Amino acid sequence: MTISNYLCYVVGEQPIRAARFHPSTLRRTKAFAIAIHIPVLMWAVTGFVIASQIFKLGDVQAAVIAFFCAGLIYLVERLVLATPKVWYVNLARVVIGFVIAFLGASAVDLVIFDREVTQQLQQAGEERLRTEYVHSANMQRQAVAEKKGAWQAAQDAANCEANGTCGSKLRSVGPVYRALARQASLLRADYVAAEEQLEKLDEQKAQALSQFRSTPQVIDQAGLLARLAALHDYTSNSAAAFVAWLMFFLLVLFFELMVVLSKLVFGETVDDELDRIREHISQQKARDYMQAVTSPVADARKMIAANYA
Repeated sequence: MTISNYLCYVVGEQPIRAARFHPSTLRRTKAFAIAIHIPVLMWAVTGFVIASQIFKLGDVQAAVIAFFCAGLIYLVERLVLATPKVWYVNLARVVIGFVIAFLGASAVDLVIFDREVTQQLQQAGEERLRTEYVHSANMQRQAVAEKKGAWQAAQDAANCEANGTCGSKLRSVGPVYRALARQASLLRADYVAAEEQLEKLDEQKAQALSQFRSTPQVIDQAGLLARLAALHDYTSNSAAAFVAWLMFFLLVLFFELMVVLSKLVFGETVDDELDRIREHISQQKARDYMQAVTSPVADARKMIAANYA
């Protein structure tokens, strides 16, 4: 069984050393090399699409960001492969891998469900506009009611002055009545203007909704967090959409965790045991040498050798 030089370099092994590996080690090395390509390629594609489609960057800038994301994930995955296989390191590896996988899966979901996210952002924007205009209309209706009440009160006061039931108690249309009538007329004009403003609000709402639908600027300016929130809202309102999103999310999560899973699945091989034995022999030789150099017997031997010399 052989392995290509490219796969050796991907996992950081020297091809000369890999040529002496046993079949079990070669199978594991190939699996690691293949597994590390999956999250790297996914982050490269996702980084490019998000940079170009969401943040509206140029192709060159998006390619640079994609290369940076892929390189960073490659280094992290190499670090995962290089760490020793003990329980606390395995736990840290799983946590780090899950965080990376969760972020990667979320980013990929934004690309896969881009139309759904855009639709949800559109609906949320329209609902926000409607809510704002409903609030404005309620405030205007309250103002109309107040102005109508003030006008009717002033008109009643003028009529009361005219028929002599109140005010000066004189039944006439003299100066007092005319002053009250002018005031009522002004208040009626304010009431009519407020009613017209209320009618204009409906027209303004229709125009604002039409302009919002025709210009995608608001949607284009939506950031990563806004799109994630829109995706969550969309899947929360539909059971079928949530199931589909969950399946895609778990699939991408599995792909992102491929290196971690490969590291956990493969056990020690013959070459690992040989390396551990060689390392133990080297450590023992170093200890023996230190003992021989620093022990009193070594000093005695040196003195005897000096006397005979």
